[in-house]
Amino acid sequence: MQDVMDARFSAGALVDLVHRYYPAGIHGDDPRHRESEEYRRLTAARLSAQTDDSAWKGFRQRIREQLPGCVQWELPGLLYDPSRRVRVYLPDTQKSDRTRNAIVVFTSILAPVHILHASQEMDLGEEETTSQVWFPPFPPEFQSLEAKLDALVRDSFGTVRLPNEILFTPVPDLQVGNTDFGKVQLLHCLFTDNIW
Repeated sequence: MQDVMDARFSAGALVDLVHRYYPAGIHGDDPRHRESEEYRRLTAARLSAQTDDSAWKGFRQRIREQLPGCVQWELPGLLYDPSRRVRVYLPDTQKSDRTRNAIVVFTSILAPVHILHASQEMDLGEEETTSQVWFPPFPPEFQSLEAKLDALVRDSFGTVRLPNEILFTPVPDLQVGNTDFGKVQLLHCLFTDNIW
C-alpha cells in the first residue's frame, strides 16, 4: 500500500501516538489509570467524536445509496473503543438461515486510519453459532464489496487503510480493554479489542 509510506502511518509513529492515549505500565483496573493524562485525552477524543458524527452519518448514507443490496448494522463502539464501526452484509447473505457474510469497517478517532475485516457467522442450530474472521487477503466472495467499501471510506474520510504488518504491531507496555500486557497490538489501541 503506497499511501502507508507516509511517516505518520509507520508502526513507530502510531505506537508513539497511542502512548498519548493509554498510560504505559498501568492496568485499566488500577485507579491511577483513570487519573492519567492519557486517559483524559482518550475520554475527550471519544466525547468529541460522539458530538460530531455528521461525517459518519454521511458515510453510512453513501453505503445505502451506492450499495443498495447490502444491509448495515452499526456497532456502537465509541463508549469503549476509539473507533466507529459498521458491519455491512453482502447482498442476500442476511436472508440465509445458516450463513451470513459481512465486511466490518472501522475508522479510528485517534488517527486518520481505517481497517476492514471480513466475517462469516454460521448458525449451527439449537441457538449455537460460530464465526470466522479474515484480515486481508479476503476470500474471493468478499473482494468486490471490500474494494467498494475501501473506496467509500477513503473518499468519505480521507483515511489510510493500515496493512496487517502495521495493524498487528505489538505494544507490550500497554493494557487495553480485555487485552492484557504483552498481547496488545496497534489494532487494539486504534480500533478495538473485540473483533468478530
